[in-house]
Amino acid sequence: MEKKINIIFDFDGVILNSNKIKTLAFKTISKEFGSEKSNHLVNYHLKNGGISRFEKISWFVKNILKIENEHLINKLIYDYGVEVKKSLFECEFRTNLTSLRKKLEGTFWSIASGGLEEEIKNFLIKKSFIHYFENGVYGSPTPKIEIVENIKLSSKSNNNIWFLIGDSIYDYECAREYEMNFILATDWSEIKNPCKFAKENNIEYISGIEELDLEFLNSKKFI
Repeated sequence: MEKKINIIFDFDGVILNSNKIKTLAFKTISKEFGSEKSNHLVNYHLKNGGISRFEKISWFVKNILKIENEHLINKLIYDYGVEVKKSLFECEFRTNLTSLRKKLEGTFWSIASGGLEEEIKNFLIKKSFIHYFENGVYGSPTPKIEIVENIKLSSKSNNNIWFLIGDSIYDYECAREYEMNFILATDWSEIKNPCKFAKENNIEYISGIEELDLEFLNSKKFI
């Protein structure tokens, strides 16, 4: 029986060039607390790509501002969302998803993102791309590692090959946790020297998803 190829895409930095606007949004919402504290949040965000805004902002309030204030956490989460929405629709796609879909005919797609699920779904609906992701579009507040597990568990077939394509160390850890093939997309990654990281960890890497094709995914180097 022919293997069923399932591809789980990260969203920010893999499908959409939105990493920079999200980094800027964290800087904007925290600048009122001073540059030193703001830099702590930005650096935490950069070191923890793939983790949700909920976790990052909660960490900031509790560990950097050192206060217990759910109202402030919720306010900063809301303010962050407002900042992201200002620029999200101006971001470029990595490649033409329609062309990529044709090139990867017969594969099954989903999205597992640290970004807000509702935000991503609304974006893809407005861009008329959501139907390409027949295995679902998922994001925060559910942690990405739970999303990846749920996508894999939801498959009714044991005859699967799984790929997770991401741009962060956390994406790699999620793939490794659930024994999936991982491919690092390097061009928009905020990992410092992502190609070096990939080589040191024996990870397959590409510049961007436009490089994917069926021959590559069916390669014997993948499990």
